[in-house]
Amino acid sequence: MATHLRRRWDPQFEGMSRRDRNGCWYDAYLPDPLDRWELSMPADVAADVADAEQAVRNLNQNGTAHISLEGLARFLLRAESVGSSRIEGLEAAARRLANAEAGIALGSPVDDRVAVEVLGNIAAMESAIQVAVRRQPFGLEDLLVIHRELMASSSTPHLAGVIREEQNWIGGSSFTPCNAAFVPPPPEYLDGLLSDLVKYVNGDEHSPLVHAAIAHAQFETLHPFADGNGRTGRALVHVILRSRGLAPAFVPPISLVLATRSDDYVAGLTAFRHTAGADSAERSEATVEWLRIFVAATRRACIDALTYSRQIDELVAGWRQRLGRIRAKSSTDLLLRVLAGAPIVTAESASGLIGRSTARTTDAINALAEVGILQQRNLGRQRYRVFEAPEVLDLFTGLERSLASVTGDTRREPPVRRVPHRPSRRRSPSGNDPQI
Repeated sequence: MATHLRRRWDPQFEGMSRRDRNGCWYDAYLPDPLDRWELSMPADVAADVADAEQAVRNLNQNGTAHISLEGLARFLLRAESVGSSRIEGLEAAARRLANAEAGIALGSPVDDRVAVEVLGNIAAMESAIQVAVRRQPFGLEDLLVIHRELMASSSTPHLAGVIREEQNWIGGSSFTPCNAAFVPPPPEYLDGLLSDLVKYVNGDEHSPLVHAAIAHAQFETLHPFADGNGRTGRALVHVILRSRGLAPAFVPPISLVLATRSDDYVAGLTAFRHTAGADSAERSEATVEWLRIFVAATRRACIDALTYSRQIDELVAGWRQRLGRIRAKSSTDLLLRVLAGAPIVTAESASGLIGRSTARTTDAINALAEVGILQQRNLGRQRYRVFEAPEVLDLFTGLERSLASVTGDTRREPPVRRVPHRPSRRRSPSGNDPQI
């Protein structure tokens, strides 16, 4: 049975406020294990789960004609990572993020620490996907690898891949759990609870989306690291969606929706933390409250992502009209296919992406620049020459803005959270105005 453990907190630091110097009793939450648990779902929630899982399939099965699967996959992975970082207060607009990525690739000093941390989240998500693709049993070490990738570029890299040995908490003071919103399990319980979580991740007791939602909620409840728990837990969602075969190609940007519905997100995780019996109806009811929020966010993310994948396809089709006849698998053809996932390139980075010589890649870049698809500019103190696809960056910003509004259109309803400025309106080559 899940329960609260009453513990004593006595101040451990000097120089605190009078209030923080006071000791207190606090309640740490101890959840039930997940292994061999039977969830009871009402019919309407089961139907919502089925609809959301079909939305994930639709996103993954409706490929694009004009861009590479890898390009679209990276576009959506970037969106998910940006959303996951935004939930933690790390905000970086599309161009800012692409600039930092290009600077790192060039070996140029990058002073934008927020953008670098968001890029670390992208690396962690990529690591999570690789764990799933490997198709071997998921282990605790895999979780640590994902966390190491995430924290490597953070301000606390020494915490990377280290299970906490002290009590942590969420909310309240940085010095005391006395007024915390939530206190996770004490560290001595983590070994057993993490072993149970790993076993559950490797199972198939529930449908893929329910599986991912429950694993994420349990991970957030355990909060096993000193920092980076939220982003690691959201990466775990995609380990399961990929390994269960529901999302074999594309990551739905669920975190962008959860960032918009942040109050609901927190409320759902709070509801999940029941104190009823392990096999009780109350436990299922608590989990269902969380599922309603997670499932709705997933479906919305998939619908908008599919819309934007089609807009990217239309954009690239328009580029091809501008360029005229292009030989299949030429450097120009290949470069067009990857720009969705790499909107700022150098001749060297683009050469690596398309597998062609730098000379041929440079010719392709020049061809795209001549018709305005790429724009040349200088980056960093060394003024490296880079090429930007501004229309891709605008589409990325459009997706962010769309998922920040309940209706999906920030022109009709203001965003409920901070979003990048609306891009200047560029008329698309196909004659259709982009919906941003």
